[in-house]
Amino acid sequence: FVYSLWPTAAPHISRFFLLIEEGFSCLKSTGRKMNNSSEGQLDKICESLSQAELVAMIELQLSEVDMLQSMFPDPRELVVEDPSVLCDLRDFAEGRTLLLPPHLDLIINLNVGKGRLSMSANLPHHYPAVQPNIFVRSQTLNRDAQHRLNQELLGYLKMLQQGDLCIGPAVTWLQEKGETFFDDHPEEVTKSDANTMETKVIKFARLWIYSHHIYSKVKRKDILDLSREFDLTGFCLPGKPGIICVEGLSRNTEDWWHKVRSWNWQKILCKKLEENELKAEEDISKYRRFSVFEELGSENNIRVKSGGFHVDMGDVFKYLENHESGYVFKEYFGISGRAT
Repeated sequence: FVYSLWPTAAPHISRFFLLIEEGFSCLKSTGRKMNNSSEGQLDKICESLSQAELVAMIELQLSEVDMLQSMFPDPRELVVEDPSVLCDLRDFAEGRTLLLPPHLDLIINLNVGKGRLSMSANLPHHYPAVQPNIFVRSQTLNRDAQHRLNQELLGYLKMLQQGDLCIGPAVTWLQEKGETFFDDHPEEVTKSDANTMETKVIKFARLWIYSHHIYSKVKRKDILDLSREFDLTGFCLPGKPGIICVEGLSRNTEDWWHKVRSWNWQKILCKKLEENELKAEEDISKYRRFSVFEELGSENNIRVKSGGFHVDMGDVFKYLENHESGYVFKEYFGISGRAT
């Protein structure tokens, strides 16, 4: 498989398989431990892993990146979102630091026949003992086809043997199958009509979501991108805790939530769901409380403190009040809000 996929990666292959052999036992035991746990327990389990287990997994990640760089020498094809993380991971694997670096985030841009795909991958520290977060987008693929592509790719990755590396197989699958998701006459990709209900959609929905924390720049960017992609309005308040509100056509909110909650979170849940029945061709803008989807901060008159991840709760309550939503403050925090 590796020789057929990466003919230019030969210098890395021997080391790659040596690392797999050395790390196999600890990856298998760790993988079983991970797969028997809920997503909310993953962070705690990761903290309990031995140094040797973490080093084995991170070395495999680095070896896979080396082969990907051989396969995609053009920096526009393989993008490491924060190159400093790659350096930090190498330092950790080689014992120059005991400080565990952030997760590695990759983007791989592929030309597949008539179309172009962009695959984003977030590699947790415990990958490949658990699967990475992978999502594929295309500017020339309609939303239904894009959703189907991601579901089929996820199904394929779940069939791989526990502990296997996933990025290479995902690339191969996209190169072989990706073109089939583009029609001969591709549907123009546009935002859903924000003012007119699609005939088959009967509800407007608003989700109020609570997360233990939202720190990751990658997750925050993906939340913004997905919300705009699904024509949702609302906000994301990063920090601890993290708060998200999304509103729009019910089907769009369901697809958005299905994707977001599949990411690795310490804890994330929908605290409240609000729905309104829609009549045929009814203008949905009257149900929206937010004009755009945005990340909240000082530009919204919310004072940020303690390194940027703690905010003034009085300002948050005032923001909610200004958007006819002050009542949800108690849903999140168990007390009535008060503006400062």
